Amino acid sequence: MNAFVAELGKQLVTRWTAALLLPGALFAAAVVLASVLGHRHAVDQRAVAAWWDGLAAGRAGGSGASLLIDAVAFLLGAAVAGLVAQSVGVLVAWTWSLTGSGPVLRRLADRRRRRWERADAAVLAAERALLADTGDTALRERTRRAIARRAAICLVEPARPTWVGDRLHATDVRVHRGYGIDLASGWPRLWLLLPDEARSELAAAQDRCGAAARLVGWGLLYAVLGAFWWPALVVGLVALLTARYRARLSVAVYADLAEAAVDLYGRDLALQLGLPCPDRLTREIGEQVTAIVRKDDVVPRARRAGSADRPSPRP
Repeated sequence: MNAFVAELGKQLVTRWTAALLLPGALFAAAVVLASVLGHRHAVDQRAVAAWWDGLAAGRAGGSGASLLIDAVAFLLGAAVAGLVAQSVGVLVAWTWSLTGSGPVLRRLADRRRRRWERADAAVLAAERALLADTGDTALRERTRRAIARRAAICLVEPARPTWVGDRLHATDVRVHRGYGIDLASGWPRLWLLLPDEARSELAAAQDRCGAAARLVGWGLLYAVLGAFWWPALVVGLVALLTARYRARLSVAVYADLAEAAVDLYGRDLALQLGLPCPDRLTREIGEQVTAIVRKDDVVPRARRAGSADRPSPRP
């Protein structure tokens, strides 16, 4: 047990150092440069060299205590910056679960829905044209591109104000349509049945989602620092654009893995709950799974239709 605790402590320190302290040290160094250079000498290397020479000369005649105090202050600043970035990342991840309620969020969700409806109409038009002439390769390619454009907006009709939120919601909807399972209620039970390899893949995807959310926090911190030192604004904008790309990619992978887990192990969940499932998992059996995990005596059809609006498993 002592060895286990010691190894766990080392892993936590390593992960904390990599995720927070090292990026925090870079940000603290940027804060120092911003205070020394400002906008006027933002990229003046001679000003940095002169400041460093003056600092070295002053510290040469100083005490070791002052050096220690400066080092501790620098590390504390780095740690505080890391905690702020992590807190912002948690807030960003929370926004992924927001629904289209409220005037602003509703307008954003409606805007996404209108885009999807236009893309869906283009898909229907392309499919009708293809049915009229199935041998036309140009029509077939046009249909493929139209489907890809619609899927790029959302795999189902959008109901969330953001792409990330809709991608997670789409997994819930697709699982409910295919198997009748309420994924929000069934996910904790399914997780207990997954083998270690599947859990590791899902956990790794979840960690990448968290890292993308934290990167938003770093981008915002650098953007604020850009008010005092313009190179930090450039770094912040690049970080925010990178975070947007990484968030979409990591959430898409996580959602695909969660849906795949239901495809591969949903039947095992039904069997573990005592339901007969000799072959593949069907919608009728999935609805019984939903009734059990939600502790419903009966599942009326109208209520089952509404369960697709439940939140999907969050990274």
